[in-house]
Amino acid sequence: MILDIEKIRADVDELKSYFKEAEQVVPPKPLEQKIAEEMDTTQYNRQKQDAKFLVKCYKYLKKLGYIQNQYQFSEQFLNKNKYYFGMILSEQRHPSLDAIHHLITGISQINDGLNKLKHLDNLYEEGQGLITKRLLKYF
Repeated sequence: MILDIEKIRADVDELKSYFKEAEQVVPPKPLEQKIAEEMDTTQYNRQKQDAKFLVKCYKYLKKLGYIQNQYQFSEQFLNKNKYYFGMILSEQRHPSLDAIHHLITGISQINDGLNKLKHLDNLYEEGQGLITKRLLKYF
């Protein structure tokens, strides 16, 4: 098989000209715009919502004196290793359904002992809602 180098070069040059014409019609998006659009996706918004819920619970439980730091929160309320909460926040991940379940179960147990604090009831309901939304996504 003999390759016609000149024919290949001509084809490549023709393809390059098509791409240049296409870029003039629809210019490529700048990187900042691509990132901003990606941040607006529903998955990213759900991740932010999940992380906000964990932070809200962490701050409230710390205020009540049930935990002293993120490590305790991860181990006692999320039933994960001590770095889990920090990893969720820094890597912008979804907490697992298991972690949210353990958290709201712990909140419910505390609330039963405290004669039903309104704020803990609200956190419990919000956690139930997050779990429900995540599960409905699969149907």
